[in-house]
Amino acid sequence: MLLSDLHQRFLDLSRKSLCVIFAFFLASCQFQPLHGSNTNSVTSGGLASVGVSQVDSRVAQQVRNHLLFLLNGGGPAVEKTHEARIRVTWNNKLLASIPTVRDSSAGTVTVTVSYDLVENATGDIVKSGQRQAIASYDRTGQVFANNRAERDAENRAAREAAEAIRLAIASDLNNAGS
Repeated sequence: MLLSDLHQRFLDLSRKSLCVIFAFFLASCQFQPLHGSNTNSVTSGGLASVGVSQVDSRVAQQVRNHLLFLLNGGGPAVEKTHEARIRVTWNNKLLASIPTVRDSSAGTVTVTVSYDLVENATGDIVKSGQRQAIASYDRTGQVFANNRAERDAENRAAREAAEAIRLAIASDLNNAGS
């Protein structure tokens, strides 16, 4: 009798826990149209209508390319109502040089992007701002490895800076529209 009671309690507990897990599963579902579109104008049409000015360096080009993809999403070209005029600066610093380990140190790359959001119709500056991103990397005694690590850190920092600029532009467009 004791064994059957234990078995019955185990089954009741299993059923209850299964119901709780199922409830959590259903609570995590989000109902959205399968083929619908987002009705938020800033994310769907507003950001795609922002162009990005030309730049003249490798790191600045990384920022520009990633920003263009974030704004347009690789979609078809639309009429540009605004332009983000970006200026990119970056620097590389060696952080920690360890005297006991030959040629071992760490470095950081800081990418700073200043931007002016300009309305194309009037030429007025809607908003200006600046964002910064930092990426660290390790240096070794190998020249090629150091060059590659520095370039990878520049690319990571450029990508992070572009994402910060995208958020700033979305906020600026949202505030300008309200």
